[in-house]
Amino acid sequence: MHVFVLRRTIYDIRAFIFGLKHTKKKAGTTEWLPIHEGDLLLLPHGQEHTLLETPDTPPLRNLELDQWGECALMRWSDAPSAVLLCGTFDFEYVHAASLFHYLPDVIHIPYSAERPLNRVLELMADEAEAQRPAKEVVLRRLSDILFVQIVQHWVEMQGAQDSGWLDAFHDPLIGKALALMHSQPHHAWQVASLARALACSRSTFASRFTALVGEPPMEYLTRWRMQIASRLLIEDPSLRIGDIAARVGYRSEAAFSKAFKRLMGVAPIAYRSASGQAAD
Repeated sequence: MHVFVLRRTIYDIRAFIFGLKHTKKKAGTTEWLPIHEGDLLLLPHGQEHTLLETPDTPPLRNLELDQWGECALMRWSDAPSAVLLCGTFDFEYVHAASLFHYLPDVIHIPYSAERPLNRVLELMADEAEAQRPAKEVVLRRLSDILFVQIVQHWVEMQGAQDSGWLDAFHDPLIGKALALMHSQPHHAWQVASLARALACSRSTFASRFTALVGEPPMEYLTRWRMQIASRLLIEDPSLRIGDIAARVGYRSEAAFSKAFKRLMGVAPIAYRSASGQAAD
């Protein structure tokens, strides 16, 4: 996932400053998008793209990066006409992020001084250009805030009813089911027990959940449990695999390990070892 914001330019901000050519995921076609000073671009799916200074100039090459972790200032000359603040977001367990299935190839947010996310961007840009200790730590935290605010803005523009998976949280029935799963992952939930807790029929609950969330209830619950487990494996090396299994609703360590490997691709111990933590 990539994000860009135009940091500084000597041109009139009303003029065409940059072109972003990106390849559409499904059609295999390309389209141009003008970018102005202060604009923000998010490419949720890491689309192939090209940056141009003007429509008739070649792609920007020989870029110079002042980089700190996943954030960088991008320049392409000693006296650049513009500077881009760019970066990437990494998600440890991308299978759990159902939201990304509904995000478009490119989210373009024009500059507005009134938007909270523009204030975050200004803080990020100032921090990136400053010479202060712990710069990378500050940029990481601001990046987290920035991503949340981008999604908030997108949902506000789309409307919750058109935001796919997010719409489920606004649904009185499915929103309550998600709250139960998230707050009590250790509970021995089944479709029938969730339906009883919601005072509705099993078939009504299952079909509505799948329609709004995009997958059946138990598949979603398994993904949520594995997300919690993967975090516990890394953050608390003292926890045994069996303890983690119990915390996420598995009575059998073997059953938990099988489910974890199916979704994550490796066994829990291997996952912990790969993260640099001590194994059981």
